[in-house]
Amino acid sequence: MTSTWEWLDRLKSRHLPESTWAERRRHEALELLANARGSGSWIELSAHYNGFVREVAVRELSRQSSPEALVALIERLNDWVPQIRELALAAMNRYLTPAQAPALLFALPSLMALAARHRGDHGPTLLAARAVLQSAQIRDEVLAHFRGRQGKTARYLFALLLEQGVDTQSLLRLALAHRELTVRLAAVAACEDLPAADAAPLLHEALARPGAKVRVCVLRALLSRVEDPAPLLRDALLDASPAIRNLARWAAPRHDVDALAVLAERLRRDMPGGKRPWLGILGLAAELDVSLDMPWLNEALRCDYPSVRQAAVRLLGDEHLDELLQALGDPSDKVFQVALGLLHKLPWLALNAGVRARLDGHWHDLPTSRRAAILNLMSSWQQIAYLLQRLDAEPVAEALWLRQIEGWCQRQYQIVDPVTPKDERAALQQRLKDLAAAGRIHSPRLALFAG
Repeated sequence: MTSTWEWLDRLKSRHLPESTWAERRRHEALELLANARGSGSWIELSAHYNGFVREVAVRELSRQSSPEALVALIERLNDWVPQIRELALAAMNRYLTPAQAPALLFALPSLMALAARHRGDHGPTLLAARAVLQSAQIRDEVLAHFRGRQGKTARYLFALLLEQGVDTQSLLRLALAHRELTVRLAAVAACEDLPAADAAPLLHEALARPGAKVRVCVLRALLSRVEDPAPLLRDALLDASPAIRNLARWAAPRHDVDALAVLAERLRRDMPGGKRPWLGILGLAAELDVSLDMPWLNEALRCDYPSVRQAAVRLLGDEHLDELLQALGDPSDKVFQVALGLLHKLPWLALNAGVRARLDGHWHDLPTSRRAAILNLMSSWQQIAYLLQRLDAEPVAEALWLRQIEGWCQRQYQIVDPVTPKDERAALQQRLKDLAAAGRIHSPRLALFAG
């Protein structure tokens, strides 16, 4: 190949009218290239807007051999100047050998992006690169690269390796455990093309790995590839994943499996010790609308795992008021919110006394947000009745309770409280007026609801 610097000398020797656009670009290129020597500079200059500069950079990169240079050359394969595309293609062809596999693997994202660019016909180049990456002598290198990649690159390499048809089961076992979700999903689909005897062991291994989206696909594929799906379905009905349980409940009647019987049989055995077995039992009970005995519920409510306690609280009904109020003290905010939501569905008459007792014992220990949420479980007039009662009971904390009373007044607009008797409401209104008249509380909203 002609030396880049010989080519530059010829560029310098051209005589064009000084005022022409080409001459101005030539001078600009010569100035930019005067001090460019390092490969980093050539890679940067290969994307310059000046075509003369890009051409010189591609010529210089053609004399090098590095993964970074290959990436730059691939970008120039789609250059808007045909001559630059030709130079880049000639240089690219030198990389299309198994010896250059590390560079091709490094540049794989750029090669894949090239497929969507159409200034030239890149099909032959892409096919040639694919053929090199499928060479038997570099299979181990490509496999190692596949293990560590994610996204489009991982999917491309999986399809490339699968197309080779060499040791398909080993490849699928690797793909089913890959960290890229879409590769695992593609591997499940590929297992469906195998004979049942070959696919079933691979799918059973994949079913034991985490990831509900993949496991649902695995279970669906397994159901049609095992002689007796009943044992598989009985396990799936008690799986910790709601998605797995939903599929199992849908498939169970088709294979004469009774989900209620599966749950009943499990409840006759010992209580589980781990999180996932607990979630399976509690989840299936909720989905089948089955009430668990109190020993089971109490054990689940004492579990170390917040997700188990949350699932147990969801099973508590109206008759479990004490347990729901107790759950308001759970350290997990998610458990607290579930219990709060269930208590909000109960009538005020059932709640007022229990909420008062809860606040009496824990008011000063509760975070502000929880304190307000629990107070709001009571009917509106019972809330202020409680605050006034605490004001009378704790004169040493008068300032604190007056602030709470004033805050309650500020939050009111139109009170709806059919459970507080009329005479009690009147007494509470008068008490608030007296506090305002004495200057102990100040709320412009007081007149809206206290008259």
